[in-house]
Amino acid sequence: MSGEKGNGVTVSGSERDGVRGALSLREQAMDEAPVGILITDPSQPDNPITYANQGFVRLTGYPREEAVGRNCRFLQGDETAQEPVDRMRTAIDAGERVTVELLNYRRDGEPFWNRVTVAPLFDGDELTHFVGIQQDVTERKRRERDLEHEREFVEQGLDVLDDVFYVIGTDGQLRRWNERLRTVTGYTDAQIAEMDAVEFVPPAERDRIRESMAETLDGDSNPIESALLTADGERIPYEFTGARLTGPDDDLIGIVGIGRDVTERTRRRTVLESLHGIATALQTEDSVDAVCERTVDAAADVLEFDLCSLLLREGEWLVPRATSADAPADGSRPMRLDQGLAGKTVRTGESYLVGEITPEDDVDPAKEYYRSGFSVPVGQDGVFQAASAEPDAFDRQDVEFAELLVSHAANAIDRIEREDALERQNERLSEFASIVSHDLRNPLNVATGRLELAREEGEDDHLEAVERAHTRMATLIDDLLALAREGEAVLEPEPVDVAELVADCWQTVETRDADLTVETDRTILADPDRLKRLLENLVRNAVEHAGPDVTVTVGELENGIYLEDDGPGIAPAEREAVFETGYSNSRDGTGFGLGIVERIADAHGWTVTATEGADGGARFELTGLEFAESSSGV
Repeated sequence: MSGEKGNGVTVSGSERDGVRGALSLREQAMDEAPVGILITDPSQPDNPITYANQGFVRLTGYPREEAVGRNCRFLQGDETAQEPVDRMRTAIDAGERVTVELLNYRRDGEPFWNRVTVAPLFDGDELTHFVGIQQDVTERKRRERDLEHEREFVEQGLDVLDDVFYVIGTDGQLRRWNERLRTVTGYTDAQIAEMDAVEFVPPAERDRIRESMAETLDGDSNPIESALLTADGERIPYEFTGARLTGPDDDLIGIVGIGRDVTERTRRRTVLESLHGIATALQTEDSVDAVCERTVDAAADVLEFDLCSLLLREGEWLVPRATSADAPADGSRPMRLDQGLAGKTVRTGESYLVGEITPEDDVDPAKEYYRSGFSVPVGQDGVFQAASAEPDAFDRQDVEFAELLVSHAANAIDRIEREDALERQNERLSEFASIVSHDLRNPLNVATGRLELAREEGEDDHLEAVERAHTRMATLIDDLLALAREGEAVLEPEPVDVAELVADCWQTVETRDADLTVETDRTILADPDRLKRLLENLVRNAVEHAGPDVTVTVGELENGIYLEDDGPGIAPAEREAVFETGYSNSRDGTGFGLGIVERIADAHGWTVTATEGADGGARFELTGLEFAESSSGV
């Protein structure tokens, strides 16, 4: 048997063949391995590759002849990170094992993620080689990148929520939360991580919150409201909604939930409850002024409208009836129905919100520094307005709250006006009953007595007295009917030429030797028939009380007209009493004439007063009139 001698060892031919076969089998196995395998020789310059398996060829596209003899850095490229390269070089220099993942490039330039493990090989204590195992992890990296992008997307979505997102563990500790929790509470992530979930609510609420959390963990989830306690002690109304959170194997993880700021909803509920109480209180007020004052106070205290006022219609004007305490003394002023936002609101019956007042607007604010405001109708004849020195100080909800408040005020005002109208009606009925029982009974008794005498004596003088009594009763009845009818409100006034109507009245009243002077050519809006009766009564009153040769003058006031005479006038103490029903200092007077004048004026929304004329006579002034264009076009 032949043999060889090497290193002092004699090896037979069969043994040599066995070794070669084993080495061939090992190389074949390495070639079939699903990973790239390299062997490098650190004893040679630049630690070149001395062996590359077929897996490396498949992985990189480099044939063995292009790889062997080169340092494996040729797989690196522009996008290869330096950090894993440095770690690998440090380990090789130290003769230590290392695993890194880095971006490499195939022979055709295609990048791929390579998981590289480098291990030293020793012959005894001597480092002889390095073996490198390379594995393509590109697909895993892609999945990880996609998962990371998805996680970032979810995190970003949670962070931009207006709501607080949270995950609470079964131990009550917060496990996850979004940026909103940090923003709202003012705590840092490090602080939140050390806090129990119930520490975010006031102490008085904690037992209730713990009970709710326990119910949620048991699968019974219901929203719960509580204050969210911030780092500086502020309490923000919140509603918390949670659900039981389990893992893939149905193992209990804790609670996942959302916390929502319900400040506005809580405020709305509180405001509505307050307005309900105010509505009840308004119905107990017994005057329009009291209703207006309570309404404005509620607007300031409950709705926080510091600058507000309530105006009601008086003739053709809107007059402030109540103004908030914080408003300046001249923060509200009378306005015509055709003036500014207040007039527009009453004319259209609609609410208006003005975010920023400009000089070009038709708002016409009471103060130049008012920058925003809104206007809400109060029934058909009033307006509520709020203003602010800041732009965009109000929103649509403010308008809705104001509309609700003033609707209660309008109802209360309507009730008071109905009650006042009913009271006036009852007073008129009482007056009628008194007049019928007294004033008509007197002439009726005269007529009855005279008829009995006429039957007994047969004299015509008694019949003439009966006729006078009947005439007196007819006059009383006419005046009673006028008194009853003239109190009804004037709904559709018409333009009336004052001079023409006065001249017409002068012709229909017995004026004897009296003289008339008219010093106005204005046209007013009125009910022509009722205005004629008013003027006739004033003319008749002048002739009857100032004498047959009296001079009557009709003239113009700033917001009305007057009628005066040059007679003896009316004593100051009697100037209010002359309008009372039945008041008369004439034996033949019914005492209704000036009462009818006052009723007609009230029906138009005017005011009538008795005063002293230029020559000391009686003067009656009608104010609150609305002028129109006169018939002469002036």
